[in-house]
Amino acid sequence: MDFEAVFNRLPTPTMVMDPDFNILAANDACLDVAGRAREGLVGRKLFDVFPSDGAAGEALRASFERVREKGVVDALPMLDHPIAGAKGGLEPRRWSCAHVPILSGDGRVAWIMQTTQDISGLGEPAPREETPGRRIEMIQALNQTLLAATQHLNRVFMQASNFMCVLRGPELVFESANANCLALIGGRDPVGRRLRDALPELAGQGYYELLENIIRDGEAFAGRKMRVLVENAEGELVERFLDIICQPVRDEAGAVSSVFIEGSDSTEIVRAEQRQALLIRELHHRVRNTLATVQGVMNTTARTSTTIEEFQEAFAGRIASLAKTHAIMTEELDQCVSFEHLLHQELDLYAGEDCGRVTLKGPPVELSSQIAVPLGMAVHELTTNAVKYGALAAHEGRLDVEWSLADVPSGAALRWEWRESDGPQVEPPRREGFGSMLLKRVLSQQIGAEVNVVYDPDGFTLRMLVPLRAER
Repeated sequence: MDFEAVFNRLPTPTMVMDPDFNILAANDACLDVAGRAREGLVGRKLFDVFPSDGAAGEALRASFERVREKGVVDALPMLDHPIAGAKGGLEPRRWSCAHVPILSGDGRVAWIMQTTQDISGLGEPAPREETPGRRIEMIQALNQTLLAATQHLNRVFMQASNFMCVLRGPELVFESANANCLALIGGRDPVGRRLRDALPELAGQGYYELLENIIRDGEAFAGRKMRVLVENAEGELVERFLDIICQPVRDEAGAVSSVFIEGSDSTEIVRAEQRQALLIRELHHRVRNTLATVQGVMNTTARTSTTIEEFQEAFAGRIASLAKTHAIMTEELDQCVSFEHLLHQELDLYAGEDCGRVTLKGPPVELSSQIAVPLGMAVHELTTNAVKYGALAAHEGRLDVEWSLADVPSGAALRWEWRESDGPQVEPPRREGFGSMLLKRVLSQQIGAEVNVVYDPDGFTLRMLVPLRAER
């Protein structure tokens, strides 16, 4: 739509001013009433062109200031204000005026529009059924209705939950943009600027060409979850995903004059879908790893068991320990478990009421699922051996577990020691069982752990260094 042509064809004298009352535009009807050329009005201050003294001038100025300061519509139903006559001098006139604020994207008054109606003739004799006062009331009611409708439409546009804007002409000049549109582009006010100048970061993303095609071809476009890189309030490029509809707007002749853009920010939905896809992939990986672990535990347990009963007991205990570790990680959003929690889930059953029999000492250390699963199995094997053959097999036996964080070339590492004392005399195992194989071979291969086992007659001791950033 050619708004300038519409503005000039309005039958009501209309002017647009900035907040300092400098005249920015005046339509043809205003020029006719004022008897001035456009150059004699535009660019000059209102009260320099139309001097205002006395009560009428005070009322007019007060009305403009209310609009500027409060951002509200204000009307003067009847104002006696003379203007320059055709033969020189001042000619008395009576006006009905309405003053409308036009707000910028941040809610401040950017412009003030004045519409006036010459009601001087209403002071002359009127038909019996219609008094001058009645005609003034009708004009005032009409003005208020029109102004209220304009203000309502502006509020609806600015406060819409979706972002909206209108781009005019082949140059795609921002004609208007609502509050959510301004928030999307980091609070910048693009009104009056070309799209390429207002949002230069869109270069190379295809949006300039998309909108230019709509102006040229007149075909609407709708897109879902379209990726865009746009600057935020700090001037940083951020990734957003948008659902948008671009609709061509045609003028009276049927030609496309502008593009209306409306849409919503679907970034959070896309992020949630991406997180869900990541969790599904992690779940598939976890299931494959778990099945492989169960198969390995079963095969190794079978090879190291001498009877079916021994196999059943050992296999059931190892699978139960594995299930506990997985259950803990499932409850945590980051799929991690603390090292101390692994120790408690195995040792609390044997510590009993005598807290001095088992001591655990060390700082909080979070383990990823990749490390927690094999380490949890190692703690289970150590606990089982301690209960059957080691310190926890005797009432006076003691178990001390201490751990700390250490630095290794790959980064942080868990250094910990399992130390048994006051139990039965320790003898090295005669054959390699599941526990020995797990400690000596599996942990080093799976998570890069360094394991040192000491079978001292006075008590079994294990020292281990586990990198916390092991590769899969």
